[in-house]
Amino acid sequence: MATSLLRTCLSHAAAIAVVLASFHLRAAEPPPRSRELDALHQQAEAAMKNLDMVEARRLWARIHHLDPSIMALCQLGVVDTRLGRWDVAAEELSECAARMPPPKNDLERRRWEVRHADLARVLQEVGVLNLFTAPGVVPERILVDGRKVERADRVYVLPGRHEIVAMAHDGRLARVSVAAKAAESQGVPIVFEPIEHQLARPAGAVRGPLAPTREALAGSAPPGVKPWVVASGATAAVGLLVTGIGLHVAANSAEAERLAALCQLRSEGDGAGAPAPREGVSTMSHLGTALLTAGALLGVATLVYVVVADDTQVRPRPGGAEVKVTW
Repeated sequence: MATSLLRTCLSHAAAIAVVLASFHLRAAEPPPRSRELDALHQQAEAAMKNLDMVEARRLWARIHHLDPSIMALCQLGVVDTRLGRWDVAAEELSECAARMPPPKNDLERRRWEVRHADLARVLQEVGVLNLFTAPGVVPERILVDGRKVERADRVYVLPGRHEIVAMAHDGRLARVSVAAKAAESQGVPIVFEPIEHQLARPAGAVRGPLAPTREALAGSAPPGVKPWVVASGATAAVGLLVTGIGLHVAANSAEAERLAALCQLRSEGDGAGAPAPREGVSTMSHLGTALLTAGALLGVATLVYVVVADDTQVRPRPGGAEVKVTW
């Protein structure tokens, strides 16, 4: 009985040992990505030994995409340095040096010193721009030569002139042109366009953003009294009235002369030298009356415009428009 029980316990223990061994073997197998990374590492190192920097750069970029480690980032900086891509290498090596942990042994200390030496060399080939804005103003996006930058306080650029475009959250833009020199750092202020005016908000309207949008800034100002309209209307009205009065005076004078001449002819009984006909005097009088009427109407229209221009609202309606005048 005891022997059979012992055999049963041994068989169970052996089964458990076999299961544990199988789990250990499975755990020891590298995952598919690890095998791919190992192959990429071998290819990248072979490309660097063969001085094929373009292929090495492609492979290290693939490795960094699959496994964004410090080593892959540092290797990208080394390859870009050999390719002469100084501005890109400066970004990569500066991030590499910042993320490297303190060395714990001679090998790590050697790597730490080499990477910092690489960074110091690259910084002699590029300029550093420190972009800053007014306190409390945070740009939504900054582009340097069309390339978006992540850190505004440390932008590595090649020597020469560069165009900087920044966009604020309210849609305002800032454009700066700056000349960079190798191995020099300079601060560059970012000043956004001022907000000149805001559109009037109707009573009861829901409050929008604190700053108007670019479309609102581009809109026209609310209608009101335009001085040139008042001046033109008043000048034309006065001109018409003066001309009409002058014509009436001339017509009355001509009519008086015609009547005096007619009376004189009748008293003398001479039919020769008859005075001018009445039609010409009548035409002059009618024209003066028309000009007086037009001048008066234009003056009234100008006055109405001045009174109601600020208080007139035009609202579109189906099939027409509604004009509301507040007196």
